[in-house]
Amino acid sequence: MLEKLAKQTAIYGISTIVVRFLNYLLTPYFTRVFDPGIYGITVDVYALIPFALVILTMGMESGYFRFAAK
Repeated sequence: MLEKLAKQTAIYGISTIVVRFLNYLLTPYFTRVFDPGIYGITVDVYALIPFALVILTMGMESGYFRFAAK
């Protein structure tokens, strides 16, 4: 069971690192392709997504971990 947990944790961690690395790679491309107004709107939308996810999940991810052991 511990091996399964380690494997899943590694997959989750690597995917998080890859997404953040892609963000750094794509930023120069986006700033060159989009004009400043469109790029500003895109950045605002990406900044609002985490807040929307908090509202949409309504804290249920904490509840999943709390009751997973039961």
